[in-house]
Amino acid sequence: MTDLKNISTVKEDLDQYEVDHIFHSWSYQPTESPKRIVSAKGVRFRDENGKQFLDFSSCFVSHNIGHQDQRVVDAICEQAQTLCSFAPVFSTKPRALLSKILADITPGDLSRTFFTLGGTEANEAAVKICHQYTGRQKILSRYRSYHGGTAASMTLSVGDPRGWAQIPGGTQWVPVPQPYCYRCMFGHQYPECDLRCVKYIDEVIELEGGGEKVAGIIFEPVTGANGIIVPPDTYFPTLRKVCDKWGVLMIADEVMSGFGRTGKWFAMDHWDVVPDLMTLAKGITCGYVPLGAAIARKPIGDKFKEQFFSHGATYAGHALACAAAVRVIQVYEEDALIKNAEKMGNYLLAKSLELKDRHPCIGDVRGLGLFVGLELVKNRETKEPLIPLNAKVIPGMNPKLEVAKKIMELGMIAMAANPSNVIALAPPLIITKSEIDEGIAIMDKALEIADSYVYQ
Repeated sequence: MTDLKNISTVKEDLDQYEVDHIFHSWSYQPTESPKRIVSAKGVRFRDENGKQFLDFSSCFVSHNIGHQDQRVVDAICEQAQTLCSFAPVFSTKPRALLSKILADITPGDLSRTFFTLGGTEANEAAVKICHQYTGRQKILSRYRSYHGGTAASMTLSVGDPRGWAQIPGGTQWVPVPQPYCYRCMFGHQYPECDLRCVKYIDEVIELEGGGEKVAGIIFEPVTGANGIIVPPDTYFPTLRKVCDKWGVLMIADEVMSGFGRTGKWFAMDHWDVVPDLMTLAKGITCGYVPLGAAIARKPIGDKFKEQFFSHGATYAGHALACAAAVRVIQVYEEDALIKNAEKMGNYLLAKSLELKDRHPCIGDVRGLGLFVGLELVKNRETKEPLIPLNAKVIPGMNPKLEVAKKIMELGMIAMAANPSNVIALAPPLIITKSEIDEGIAIMDKALEIADSYVYQ
């Protein structure tokens, strides 16, 4: 047996451990170790060779306050000295405090939270709450969605090729269209379309059994990994009316879009619409400690005072994670990061539109706050995508991955390995104008690769 206190940590051996012993997410398993990161601070990180990189994606749109904020590190250390975790049937100060903070900052009367370890578990919890509260089984989900990697969450990630291998489970799902104006599934243009996508949802609810059969609809307010799709202004107010008509619950997946990412505390705040359930992760702790949450409106939460709540987890409300979240949320407020995300988001969008003027490979630029997407095409007139839908799950490189590789060579990461044709620009909320200029300059060079695939 290996001497567990003396396992080799030399570079070559660590590389081999990565290749031999780890399942790497959403990929063919590599024959070489990925780049090893050894330190990070603010908007930058370093690899083991000492090379510095600009983080233009907040890792996976998670590290909103930047890396290694000392205030959060100190809060984690302080909590670790007292109580790292305890059985969730007992209360801890960090969990109780965080539940109150979330009730205060989330929209409307969202007030009762179930804490999880991440976003996919939060969505699983929200779906269970929806089923149990309504007594119905069907959940609507929009194409080009991603809600997580566990059973129900992946089942509801409709149109994401990563889910093709998933055996549907955890819920009865019904797919409906995105409000994807650049590629409208009905061939219309907003506002002349009169929100045909919402009218379609209304009809689907009726065809699927209306308020007797359909429990809810889950959606990302701003679609993340599958395209940075921002809905028209009237979309959510109109969808709210449709859901109220049938008694169908709205589940807003704010795992990516929450905590200032779009320039407001939560993306739903842009439309003054209160969902029935909201799921959170990523920016709740900014990746310092894993945590997620599903929060319900008061009437939903109150029902479970008399109805058994059939869900739970060993680490539901982990004390160390909750302490980190409390301090992270205070940092958003102390440093006015929500306002900075709005201001710098407007600047990032303007600079991204300048990239479109210079690069024929960019078919569309869209975004909200520090959540901007560049949609890549082979031809602007036909809107032919740069890569096919299944490019993520078939072997080999593709033009978008070539761009991602070039971005890395130039000293930056952006969200370019996601399944869609969109490169997401989502830097930490602490980003400055000069750092945005630096990132845009790198994108400018990398996009030349995509331009070479364009035809007239």
